Amino acid sequence: MSRSALTLVTPPASEPVSLAEAKAWARVDGCEDDSVLTGLLIAARTAAEEYLRRSLVTQTWRLTLDACGTRGEWFEGTYELPVTYFDGALPRDVELPRGPVTAVTSVTTYDTSNISAVFAPANYRLDPSGARLLLNPNAYWPDNVRPAAGCEIVYTAGFGSSSAVPQPIKTGILIHAASLYEQRGQCADAMDLPPGSKQLYGTYRVVGGTRG
Repeated sequence: MSRSALTLVTPPASEPVSLAEAKAWARVDGCEDDSVLTGLLIAARTAAEEYLRRSLVTQTWRLTLDACGTRGEWFEGTYELPVTYFDGALPRDVELPRGPVTAVTSVTTYDTSNISAVFAPANYRLDPSGARLLLNPNAYWPDNVRPAAGCEIVYTAGFGSSSAVPQPIKTGILIHAASLYEQRGQCADAMDLPPGSKQLYGTYRVVGGTRG
C-alpha cells in the first residue's frame, strides 16, 4: 500500500453556520463576544470535519502518494510480478480523503530525476461516490515514478456552499459551538464533541477505508 500525505490547499471561503445563526442558537445579545463566537464556530466546524472525515463547504486538497515498490535490474528468465510493478508502483484505485470529491483539478507524477509531468485526464475518472480516483482500463502510470512523493493529486471536495451542507450537520455544529461558548475557560473535556452532535453526525460519517 502506498503511503500518503494530505495537505489543505485552499480552505473553505465561508463557514457552514453563520455568526448570526450561532448567536440566535446560543441566545447571545450584543457584539462583545462576536470574535469569540467566530473562532468557536471554526473550531466546531473543524471538529465536525475530523469526526465526519468529510469536507463541508468547498475546499481544495492535495494528496501526495509514495510509490509502493522499487524496480531492480532485470536478469534473464521468467518473472511473476504484481501488476503494480509494471504500473508505476502506484495503485490503480486511489482513495481521496475528505470527500465528497466534486472534481479532480490535476494529477502530477514525478520521475526518478524529479521531473514533473501532468498525467492526462483521459487516463482516469472519479467514481460516482466521489471517494476514489480510478485508472481507466487501458491506462497505466508512468514506469519511472520516484519512490517518495511520486504523485500529487489536487482536487476539490465538499457539499458546495454553506446552504448545501445538510441541516443535521449544521445543527451539530451549533450544539458544539454553543457548548464551547458556555464552557469556555473550563477543563479540556469541554472540547469533546457533545453527544447530541455525534448523534446528528452519525448518518454522514465516513467509516471504513477512506482516510482523512
